[in-house]
Amino acid sequence: MFSTDVDDYFVEPLWNHTRRPVDRLGGRATPHPHIVYSRSSIKNTELHTHCGVSDYQKRKYQWLKHKSPATFNEVLKPRRRMRMWRRLLKKSKGKGRRKAKVIRRHRRPRSVSNERHVETLVVVDKKMVDYYQHHHNMRHPDGLTAYVLTIMNIVAKLFHDPSIGNAINIVVTKLIIFTGDADDTLPQISYHADKSLDSFCRWQHRLLGQTSSGQGRASHDNAVLLTRYDICTYKNEPCGTLGLAPVEGMCEKERSCSINQDIGLASAFIIAHEIGHNFGMHHDGAGNTCGLPGQEPARIMAARLTKDTSPFQWSSCSRAYITDFLDAGKGWCLDNIPLKREAYPQDVPGEDFDIDTQCRHQFGPRSRACKIKKACRELWCVNNIAECVTNSIPAAEGTECFMSRHKKGWCHLGECRNPQYEARTVHGSWGQWDEWGDCSRTCGGGVEASQRQCDDPVPKDGGRYCVGLRKRYRSCNVTPCGADARDFREVQCSSYDNVPFRGRYYKWIPYTGEQAKPCALVCMAEGYNFYTERVSKVIDGTRCYPDKPHICINGECKFVGCDGYLGSRKKEDVCRVCAGDNSTCRTVSGFFDKPLPKGAYQEIVTIPRGAIHLQVAEAAFSSNYLALRNDKDEYYINGDWTIDWPRKFSIAGTVFHYKLVEYEPESFQALGPTSEDLVVMMLLQEENRGIQYQYNLPVNGSGSDHDISLYTWRHAPWSPCTKSCSTGLSVSKAQCVNKSDDSVVEDAYCRPQPRPSDHNKHCNLQSCPPEWSMGQWSECSQTCGEGVRTRHVVCTQVTNEGEVVQDDSQCRHGNKPTTHQDCSLQRCPAVWHTFEWSLCAPSCGPGEKTRRVVCMTSDSNTYVDDALCQETKEVKPATRQSCINRRCPPPQWRKGEWGQCSVSCGTGKQERSVQCQSFNGQPCDPALRPPALQDCSSPCSEQPDLERCEDKFKVAYCPLVFNFGYCERPYFQTMCCETCSKEGTPPPMPRFPRRRRARG
Repeated sequence: MFSTDVDDYFVEPLWNHTRRPVDRLGGRATPHPHIVYSRSSIKNTELHTHCGVSDYQKRKYQWLKHKSPATFNEVLKPRRRMRMWRRLLKKSKGKGRRKAKVIRRHRRPRSVSNERHVETLVVVDKKMVDYYQHHHNMRHPDGLTAYVLTIMNIVAKLFHDPSIGNAINIVVTKLIIFTGDADDTLPQISYHADKSLDSFCRWQHRLLGQTSSGQGRASHDNAVLLTRYDICTYKNEPCGTLGLAPVEGMCEKERSCSINQDIGLASAFIIAHEIGHNFGMHHDGAGNTCGLPGQEPARIMAARLTKDTSPFQWSSCSRAYITDFLDAGKGWCLDNIPLKREAYPQDVPGEDFDIDTQCRHQFGPRSRACKIKKACRELWCVNNIAECVTNSIPAAEGTECFMSRHKKGWCHLGECRNPQYEARTVHGSWGQWDEWGDCSRTCGGGVEASQRQCDDPVPKDGGRYCVGLRKRYRSCNVTPCGADARDFREVQCSSYDNVPFRGRYYKWIPYTGEQAKPCALVCMAEGYNFYTERVSKVIDGTRCYPDKPHICINGECKFVGCDGYLGSRKKEDVCRVCAGDNSTCRTVSGFFDKPLPKGAYQEIVTIPRGAIHLQVAEAAFSSNYLALRNDKDEYYINGDWTIDWPRKFSIAGTVFHYKLVEYEPESFQALGPTSEDLVVMMLLQEENRGIQYQYNLPVNGSGSDHDISLYTWRHAPWSPCTKSCSTGLSVSKAQCVNKSDDSVVEDAYCRPQPRPSDHNKHCNLQSCPPEWSMGQWSECSQTCGEGVRTRHVVCTQVTNEGEVVQDDSQCRHGNKPTTHQDCSLQRCPAVWHTFEWSLCAPSCGPGEKTRRVVCMTSDSNTYVDDALCQETKEVKPATRQSCINRRCPPPQWRKGEWGQCSVSCGTGKQERSVQCQSFNGQPCDPALRPPALQDCSSPCSEQPDLERCEDKFKVAYCPLVFNFGYCERPYFQTMCCETCSKEGTPPPMPRFPRRRRARG
């Protein structure tokens, strides 16, 4: 393969080409032709890895929300004649005074990382069962079960990767394999992915809560369908779709599901991708920057896998999607710990399914691996038309690979690792908190945030992700904005005035009607009868409701105390005094049930200016209607014989909530204070059944019986410094005073003039002397029995720079307080204590693992009788559990090495051991038994062994023996073996020295 800036190109020998033989006279063979083709030219449908979730579908949905203004006109029509209202009541109970539907949403504190458990139902359709029975010899259900659980084990590990930014456990709680023919009670599966998914989702929803024999009630959070159909999103015939799932369907019982085409172990990446959609993830590069040129690469949520995709990790965009989904409380069903789960295989997938098997699962029973050196990054296989192709999905973890020509390794996270490499699990831990960020508002109560990452260390190789608070908030710039400041929502809506909407420009104002999402920016086109959601989250610090102090943070309404601080528990009393004692106002209430003439507006009660906590309601449901006007006969609600739709109204300096629910008493209420006198009216259509009303007024006035011009706000003298050293605070509070004598009166006399903010100044700036600073005692180290609790004690000095830790010797006032303290608690109760599970036995196939379960005190110090644990009515944990190891190989004969021949010369026999190796007790085929005995022969030599033939003691007479022909004699043949074995001319005779005769 070679690459250019445009594409990747492959060079391969031309298949089925007959090569000419080599010229026998020494000439070369004719060159073999090759073909060159680009990656983009490969059009095999098996290579299309499109997800069926279209990015256009999201845009289409958003467009349809605004398509028909008439729909919104029906909701926002400002005035309707009463006869039309009555006609609507008769025609449909779905409009007008209808019963309010209470929607309970599951919420949790925002920005908290909690461990979630996705209880998963996995369903295998009959087409997939038939395929593996006929083509891969998986005739026993255990084989297909082990294969599917291997896939789901890979899925679980993908969701354990730290790049997802959350602690997600994928737990298979039930596996259903369809072996019979389909009927009306089962999902109707076909090539049409959309219709198949719809049928499957409805079926799995019906399955919830049903009771099956021996298995209790069905319960799952998510359902996964595996099919061997070559599915297609929009038609009932094969195409390139591999999966389909509803976006943000998790925990919605009819939408928490997906359909996935089985393509072997690589199906795990499809399933993880589709479950990602269920978690609210969109494709990388669709409405986000991930996968775009110059940005981080697309990962698991890529719309199409390519060689540049990293399928083992999640992109930062996917992490943001799932975090927002969970922080919004949409994953509420994932908090419980599963009581039952299927056991995942313990071996890595590549050990049970070699590289050729993985190819056969993806491309058919005749497939095999090609380009093996690249398998860890991309698995290349020969397809059914003899092409070497890839779907850009890597080989399974543990697959054998080649690090070099002669060195093998195993695949791990897309790389070929050394055989000695061992993946070690590392659990994650939180790092340090970041600095506080900028305040979201300059006045009126904003928020600033600080967050931390799970990077000290980062979890690795299946390690647990951090749980706990990951982002914290605090209030800032809580001083009220000036009286001429624009409403913060109004500012945000007006930012879209220059943005075209359906080809036109509008002036946008906040929509004040009832809405389900108080932290979405819903704006209405001024002068028109429609509204739309411009963004799903307002700017942090925006008030959720105009008459409450609570603010939106990251799209969720957060409680704010009446002092303007996030997390404060201070509340207004009935007099609207923050943390007051209800003593500065009085309650005015009444019941008006006088008979009144029908067919006209009738006055009920006048509510004076300055009233707070107003409540007006019918005593019983009737055909009459409440109305509200001022003392100038100008109507605000239900005037001019026209009935308004129930919503919020900004009236007399406050917000009125008008409620009109079918078959329930009509009402409106407001917090106040009101800036003018208001008159409650009733439009009578039948007899008066009574009107209840109540409001509060300041104790020193009726709200409108004093002249507001006689009172004003002034600042009081400075208060004493709050600290004797190290920068205290002195406050000058705003007070309502009588202009004539400067006497202090109740704040109500100055309303509706806005109360100015208090003045603050620093005082006593000198540093404080060092002193011991003691932290809070920790909880007892034991919840029962005897334990120890601790606290931090340090020498600190408060300066203008803040609190500084000094050496202990600097604190000279008194001894250092104790840091440890004994704590005695009640006697520890008896609980069941479990030991670690044993290894799964046998070593392959379905098996069982065991563990010890004993009764001990909860501090794990003392063994007690089982009866004490039984008294607690706590169920004793299981001591045995089924498990699955790798698939058992079939019985086979194991043969040893051949032994030595029974003779050293001539014909003899030699033996070897032959044994049947079986993991499941089945015998080996006798017809295939290898022989244990065979003939053997060794040549016999008539000549002496030349290698051992030598002259003994190097005797000098051996040449004489040879010359005189004595070599044939056995004695000399032994003594002069080397000399006698030579052929040819006798060696020269040695010369012996002559003996001289002695002279006498």
